[in-house]
Amino acid sequence: LQYLREDQHQTGTKEGCAEGDCGACTVVIGELVGDEGNEELRLRAINACIQFLPALDGKALFTIEDLERNDGSLHPVQQALVQQHGSQCGFCTPGFAMSLWALYENEPVCPERDEVEHALSGNLCRCTGYRPIVEANQEAYALPRQSLTRQPIITALKQLRKLPPLDYQGAGQRSHSPHTLAELAELRETLPDARLVAGGTDVGLWVTKQGRDLGEIIQLGAVSELKTLQLGAERLEIGAGVSLTDAFVALTAFEPQWAELARRFASVPIKNAGTMGGNVANGSPIGDSMPALIALGSRVVLQKGMATREMALEDFYLGYQKTALQAGEFVRSLILEAPKAPLQRIFRSYKVAKRTDQDISAV
Repeated sequence: LQYLREDQHQTGTKEGCAEGDCGACTVVIGELVGDEGNEELRLRAINACIQFLPALDGKALFTIEDLERNDGSLHPVQQALVQQHGSQCGFCTPGFAMSLWALYENEPVCPERDEVEHALSGNLCRCTGYRPIVEANQEAYALPRQSLTRQPIITALKQLRKLPPLDYQGAGQRSHSPHTLAELAELRETLPDARLVAGGTDVGLWVTKQGRDLGEIIQLGAVSELKTLQLGAERLEIGAGVSLTDAFVALTAFEPQWAELARRFASVPIKNAGTMGGNVANGSPIGDSMPALIALGSRVVLQKGMATREMALEDFYLGYQKTALQAGEFVRSLILEAPKAPLQRIFRSYKVAKRTDQDISAV
């Protein structure tokens, strides 16, 4: 966010909370998904305020400025916000527009109101109220369709894939972005004290709120092997780099009683950026996934060099934000297995908090 506003002068993206809660800084990230030769462009809204600049490596970035058409006219999402009086002071509006644009691009048919509200769970408004903003989404779909031309972006991202791993230095700090599991394993052994960063949704606050110098960083976002999901009737394995959004889809398919926690765990932009492996490895006290994972007997796979080991998730935690990770080791994946006698297990997950969305659990 600082780079966007102060270096690129793209000031449409706002800074509100600087901790990923208010959504004023919402941007959309595009990245390739799918097998080689059959890639598609996936667009997801994230919070710019807690993303480190090297996290953009190999991705496309869309800000509110990109919604303007060549003739200077407004995008249907923006036009609908105007027509429905969805902007009052206007400070939060760019973030709302970007979240609605991501929904507009990902859903060719106007979604139900409940889905719209969920997509806006990470965008806070303190002036207008949400009714005109939600209704602007329906208005946007009623206007002539204006979809993103994706192929040139896909072609550009394919070219970026051919570049060597990013080694970024600035302000006395250094960030590495390995592309493969082997590169990561070697780098981790060489730099055992470097900070591993996946989604940055918690680590980012260490900088924006605590002013901490993180020293040397290893970015995990380009390691495709960490993003693998293997879902079967008897077993689910979630790579450490799988986003919370995708992990919760798989968890709910594997065990439907994850549904409430999956919906209420953070906002959509936070789940799009954060990873299940990062949530587990960080050991944050606001990591809502761990109690449910432990209840289901989940195991964590750890890797050092080319060697791996497994342990029960409850054994991974040794104390407050203290784990069993050894020097040079990292979390590779999480494993859940179905019970041998399904009728003997009843699983439920609940979240008790003061608000439905965007709140820390009380229980």
